[in-house]
Amino acid sequence: MTFQPYPNRSGFISIGIAIGCGFAVIMLLNLLPKQDNLPSIYILFLEILMAFIIMGVTIAWTVITFKLRYSINRNGIMIHWGFAQQLIPFNQIEKIISGKELSSPLEFNGVKVSGLQLGWGELLGYGKTKFYTTAALANSLLIVTPKQAYFVSPRYPSDFLHAWEVRRELGPTRQWTTEVRRNWPLNVPILADSLTWGLLGAAAVICLALFGYVSFAFPDLPRTVPLHFDALGQADRTADKAFLFLFPIVGAVLLLLNSLLGGYAYRQEKLAAYFSWGSAIVVQICLWVAVYMIIGAV
Repeated sequence: MTFQPYPNRSGFISIGIAIGCGFAVIMLLNLLPKQDNLPSIYILFLEILMAFIIMGVTIAWTVITFKLRYSINRNGIMIHWGFAQQLIPFNQIEKIISGKELSSPLEFNGVKVSGLQLGWGELLGYGKTKFYTTAALANSLLIVTPKQAYFVSPRYPSDFLHAWEVRRELGPTRQWTTEVRRNWPLNVPILADSLTWGLLGAAAVICLALFGYVSFAFPDLPRTVPLHFDALGQADRTADKAFLFLFPIVGAVLLLLNSLLGGYAYRQEKLAAYFSWGSAIVVQICLWVAVYMIIGAV
């Protein structure tokens, strides 16, 4: 039996933001050919990138909002949220109480958008608590288990409680365990690995920042820049200042290669993948040092 959550506007707000970001991307792309200096082009590129990121996040939030529901069968309670399901077996549920009965102070950490709350917190007397709600806590239910509790907000709480009591008495058809089942793409190990995102994200940010550093320094540089100095400190090798863009371009290419190699190695040996992605960060830092020394010597 499936129960829809208490109505909220979070999904519609997310759709509006995503559409707004889409229009913003189109407008920014139209402005891109009109820019006549590198700093402006770089800033515009960052704005486009940020609009794409916000659009992706809001689309994901929209999916989570519209897919949120609660189902009960003879084995337990399943909370569907976005690309995953939280399973709570009946043999782990101690009780389900109304939020109106709670008087303890509540600490919430997570995301709250127009009624929809996803996150975790701490509730005195019940310990760690997860939130999958779309209503005020007074209109929600608290599912209590020995290790943690879960806040849910079915549209008709009394019907939810009745369904729980009836199916609990019938007994399970199979044994569940308390777990989170992930659907694609969250069930792809490499995409669910926080260390992967951290290493690749750090390398990408450093590479992107290097593009920005060169772009902002470029207009004030002389036509040629020194690349090497002799024993007397005199420049014996120079190049056109446009050569400086080769450094972030090389960094981007190497980052892509390291990402692909690490992704291939991840299936066999995670440590090798982490080493590949970590070395990408080291490469980006070395390129930064090289560019900084060249520009500093001008």
